[in-house]
Amino acid sequence: MPSKHLYSIRMRASARERHISGAERIIPEERIDATVSGLITRALSKGCAPDTIVVTLDSLKDVAPIQHRALDVVMLSVPDVRSGREMASRILQSLGVSDMAIELAMTHLDRGVSPSGNNMRGAMVLDASTGDRLEQDRERGVRASRFDWSDDGEKEITRLLTDAGLTHFRTREALALATKVAHAPGMVAELCWSDDPDYTAGYVASLAMGYVRFPVLKHRGNGKGGRAFFVDPDVFEMEAFLTYLQTRPVLITEAGQCRQVLDPKKFFT
Repeated sequence: MPSKHLYSIRMRASARERHISGAERIIPEERIDATVSGLITRALSKGCAPDTIVVTLDSLKDVAPIQHRALDVVMLSVPDVRSGREMASRILQSLGVSDMAIELAMTHLDRGVSPSGNNMRGAMVLDASTGDRLEQDRERGVRASRFDWSDDGEKEITRLLTDAGLTHFRTREALALATKVAHAPGMVAELCWSDDPDYTAGYVASLAMGYVRFPVLKHRGNGKGGRAFFVDPDVFEMEAFLTYLQTRPVLITEAGQCRQVLDPKKFFT
């Protein structure tokens, strides 16, 4: 009989002190060996061989994961970076993020979010009104951890995303992360694009709008990127925010809807 005892497994791989691969899983005891082996194989399959692979295994003991339905996925067609960022800005504005906060977030993501100008493993936390940075460690940022798809949820979302032409596991994992983050106390919206120079896609995510994916939010060849978490200063409390993001296990048990919007002008109609 399968074990009901769940474990959180986290893998992080780096090369020359630069993060190159990571993954999160929540699994029963009998899947530990296969999962760890798969994550190490994934880290080794990157174009840049890692210097360090760290796999962390924690028992969830008697803490039952929170169950969430995945954010709805909207694939928004935009022809270039400029139009993508303009539309991303409009969506963030409609959610209550100020122009100043949006501009500061995009500037940081473009130039390198840490004070040294490098990428961060975690996300920036920005006041949605002023754009002020709120995370204490600006070299590491804030990470969301302890989340995964349930078996049924993963099958359902994989089918929906594959039908939509999104076959890479990175989309499924980003959607799980965005779903957990969207439920964080005080959270308004997330803006993300990858630091992978060859991956131009990005998204804006929120409980109100869902996971809005753009095929281009940065220029190919740009190795800068990351995540910006916009929070409501009137209700935000860092301790509660971090406790949820870092310690509360979350399983995404059900897929949301998945649709494509070919004309960005029709997104708000």
